[in-house]
Amino acid sequence: MNIRVESPFPFEALPRVYRWYQTFREKIADDFAPKTLDEFIQSQLMKWDQQQSWAIYGDGELGGLITFERLSPWLGTAHVLLKPEFHGRGIAVKACRQAVSEMFALGLGKLEFRVLAGNLAVGSLVVNIGAKREGTLEAQTLTNGQPRDVWIYGLTKQSFEGSHHVNAICPERTEEHNDRAATV
Repeated sequence: MNIRVESPFPFEALPRVYRWYQTFREKIADDFAPKTLDEFIQSQLMKWDQQQSWAIYGDGELGGLITFERLSPWLGTAHVLLKPEFHGRGIAVKACRQAVSEMFALGLGKLEFRVLAGNLAVGSLVVNIGAKREGTLEAQTLTNGQPRDVWIYGLTKQSFEGSHHVNAICPERTEEHNDRAATV
């Protein structure tokens, strides 16, 4: 599959993103996440100028969104959403590598990824681009009214630059295996 990553993501395509993640919402959204399309669009509009975004295309078809927000001169955070048809096809790993490379080119030293505990797909994705799980934020949020932990992953520029050809989970595996294993 031909994968293309372009910045910025077309704002008018955000309703697609909302529809994509409804099938796996319980894995990525807490009780405070937007619950309707209107709330989602409004929340994105409020922060659109403070973040950078990338559109992910597979064989010309729009199928993903990557967002990046700088938290300090050294630290940033990023999020990835793919439509279900793009999951498990190695698209996320390749697209993330390209976008993260652009993030680090801005002078960033580290990225953090906050993931709801139990979301092994996103954990696998960020580990496969060089991130390390740095800890657990206990009872950090609520899902279905119950406290939920959040896993925090960190990715330094140095770790990212050294991760391109090695599977961070199983070093004996090649990049090809990385791309088949990671899904969002």
